[in-house]
Amino acid sequence: MIVLGVVLVLVAAAVGVGLIGALAQITPSVELDVPGGTLSLPPVAVLVTGMVLVAVFWLGWVLLRSGVRRNRRQRAEAKEVARAAEVKRVEDEKRTKEEFAARERQLVEERRRHEEDRASLLKEADERAATVADRSAASTGSERGHASGEASTSTAAPRSTGTTDRGDPPV
Repeated sequence: MIVLGVVLVLVAAAVGVGLIGALAQITPSVELDVPGGTLSLPPVAVLVTGMVLVAVFWLGWVLLRSGVRRNRRQRAEAKEVARAAEVKRVEDEKRTKEEFAARERQLVEERRRHEEDRASLLKEADERAATVADRSAASTGSERGHASGEASTSTAAPRSTGTTDRGDPPV
């Protein structure tokens, strides 16, 4: 492509030089009607002016096409960036939801463990309280039994005889 472009430029330059040389030999001038009067130019000037106009036209056309292509490329890149940003936003949102769900599961697990620990501690406390109550009931019962046994033996002896040492009836 580059070689073909160079060949075409060289051919166009050679033809342009040939035309300029051919028109330079023509002596009559070319009259152009312009607003405000008539302009008389040699044919070489008309040819050069035409070539400049064609070059300016092609330069404008190239700039227009390159601008359109650049804008199209920028729009495509902007869409791609927006698409990538949307994908990243969705991924971040998904990751955040997953982290939130994981944290919620962790909190539920911690609450469950806390409740289990609390229930276990309450059960242990109830068992200890029951053990202490059983021990105190057992010790209270043995003290009562011991006290009632002493009382019955101390009162039983005089009653069994029915009299005191002096022979008096019990009072």
